[in-house]
Amino acid sequence: MASANRTTSVLQYTSIDEIPKIREHLKATYNSGRLRPLEYRKQQLLRLVHLIEDNHALFEEAFKVDLGRHALESTAAELNGAVMDLMHLHDNFETWAKPEKPGFNLKFWAFGPVIRRVPKGVVLVVGPFNGAAIVTGNACVVKMSELTPNVSAALAEIFPRYLDQDLFRVVNGGIPETTAVLQLQWDHIVFTGSPAVARIIASAAAKHLTPTTLELGGQCPVFCDPNMDMYLTAKRLLWSKALNAGQTCTTVNHIFVPEGAQDALVEAFSKVYNEFFPEGPERAPISSLVTDVAFKRINGLLEKTKGQIVCGGQSDEGRRWIAPTILKNVALDDVVMENELFGPILPI
Repeated sequence: MASANRTTSVLQYTSIDEIPKIREHLKATYNSGRLRPLEYRKQQLLRLVHLIEDNHALFEEAFKVDLGRHALESTAAELNGAVMDLMHLHDNFETWAKPEKPGFNLKFWAFGPVIRRVPKGVVLVVGPFNGAAIVTGNACVVKMSELTPNVSAALAEIFPRYLDQDLFRVVNGGIPETTAVLQLQWDHIVFTGSPAVARIIASAAAKHLTPTTLELGGQCPVFCDPNMDMYLTAKRLLWSKALNAGQTCTTVNHIFVPEGAQDALVEAFSKVYNEFFPEGPERAPISSLVTDVAFKRINGLLEKTKGQIVCGGQSDEGRRWIAPTILKNVALDDVVMENELFGPILPI
């Protein structure tokens, strides 16, 4: 068994012996009915909003250290969006929670059926925090990523000041801690990440017949009509790939365009690239790759691809940094087309 006090330079790992106790404590509080009143859930949601708004500077600095991300990008891409989502939940979930009568059915109408939305119990969230777990009346354990230690440490530090620790807890750690978490029974598991890790989580959940929600990577293609405004298209797509160095699950993965229109699109990308990065991408506030493994994977793809670099291609292993890179003449069987890229490469 791993040490009870494993740490990184900034992140205190949760004691493995403590993890089952956390789950049991949350289960007992959930069973007490404390989270049943809708008003209490709204209060906790607002406290989560205040957690973000009161600590913008703390999170901006943590994102800068972990990802080299500019403060404006952290605010726009992470913090403001999270607040908007939470307020949307706060303002609407009471309507969503109301009992609903199903449509008429001759077999069941005499029973007067009603659909009631009830919480499941204690939910495990692996990855980004999930506000929906609160509004649906569930206690929640959040397993943060050890790959972003400063962000995880920041949240672990301030979390107890804002949310009810009898119902919501943060667990930090690496593979041993995650393994210990997955050995326990949960009433639902929510995971955001790679298919490889999802298989491990789904396998662990199956032992307890635990339902899961798995938000995994996918390839998001863009189809370019030759009659499109190529300049506007290039501008939007390059912005998408520059955001968080392409490490977002909704960014475009590759572009399909008729061969005869490729040159026009490439010309548009070249123009937009110079507008975005007039002093070169090396001097632009572009985020880094999240880990050394991620850097080596993306850099390896650039070394192996048979596509031609139109823009970008620069890299700095010390910073885990790769410039947004546009490739042309990419075949369907090219190495960059095999899986989700999740990085700053955009093949045409």
